[in-house]
Amino acid sequence: MGTATISEKSGDQERGEVRPGGGLGAPDGLDDQADQPGGSCGLLGQIDDDRIRLMGLIVRTHRRLTESLGRELEQNVGIPLVFFDVLIHVGGAPESRLTMSKLSADVALTTGGVTRLVDRMVEAGLVARENCPSDRRSIYVVLTPEGHAVLEQAVAEHIDGIDRHLVAHLGASDRAALEVALVKVLDAGC
Repeated sequence: MGTATISEKSGDQERGEVRPGGGLGAPDGLDDQADQPGGSCGLLGQIDDDRIRLMGLIVRTHRRLTESLGRELEQNVGIPLVFFDVLIHVGGAPESRLTMSKLSADVALTTGGVTRLVDRMVEAGLVARENCPSDRRSIYVVLTPEGHAVLEQAVAEHIDGIDRHLVAHLGASDRAALEVALVKVLDAGC
């Protein structure tokens, strides 16, 4: 795999060039091989620009981690990753309850999407809806006892998966540097 070098040029960094037939300049002929880690295809694979290469690595890494961790949660716990996302947000909220609107914002779904998702989770016995005593318009999503048990099992499985698919491949200094870099991007308001 070719190693992407991120230059320290300012925002005026000159734009990358398109190399006909050439890729990222990776060693060992790995140019343009989408199935290789860090590889790319099509026009983006021909643009020699560190920024595009970095963004591609972030996107592909996220996709692979999400697919692997989601598949393992389904196989070993019996819930899809989106259920886990809801369980972790509701379980981490005060009194293990969140309003539907807060949950919608937390899991980045529309209110209609979160309503359908919560319907499925109610059917599965993982969450219940409760009226808010102080605001008739608000409905809480709360974990059921079964939801608490599944959440415990899912957290253990998820941590194990993170260890195997992410942490095992990074040294302590790599993890610390990655955390610092990601926090900087998030703190910038992206």
